[in-house]
Amino acid sequence: MKNLAKWISKNQGVFVALLIAAGVLVWTLGCESKVTSLTDPSKMVTADELNLEIEAESMRLQAELDQLMKRAELKFVELSKKDAIKQKLMDFSLLAAQTGTLNPSGLVGLIAGIVGIGAVIDNRIKDKVIKNRPLKV
Repeated sequence: MKNLAKWISKNQGVFVALLIAAGVLVWTLGCESKVTSLTDPSKMVTADELNLEIEAESMRLQAELDQLMKRAELKFVELSKKDAIKQKLMDFSLLAAQTGTLNPSGLVGLIAGIVGIGAVIDNRIKDKVIKNRPLKV
């Protein structure tokens, strides 16, 4: 032990350098690098955990995008129904203007179509209200 103490006192610079090198070696090999989490900034994560977060977030966003696309398809169907009603109304108006008379069967069909579209729109609005209202416990 005395020999070690003598060696340390004679080679203080080398001893300190060896201690620093050992500390750096333990730190680099023993500790994984961490960054703040994407989903919870108060949490630190490793590279593997970050990859898992990215995969989970991309799956959530893909599901959200799929749901958005389905809602958009329903909106396009609703738009095409409204455009069909407009076209029927335009056709009926053109026919009445060309002939100078009203076609009762065409008028009945037009009114039935308008009522049908109105009922569909009303049902969609009611469905939204029912879906968005809080549950009573």
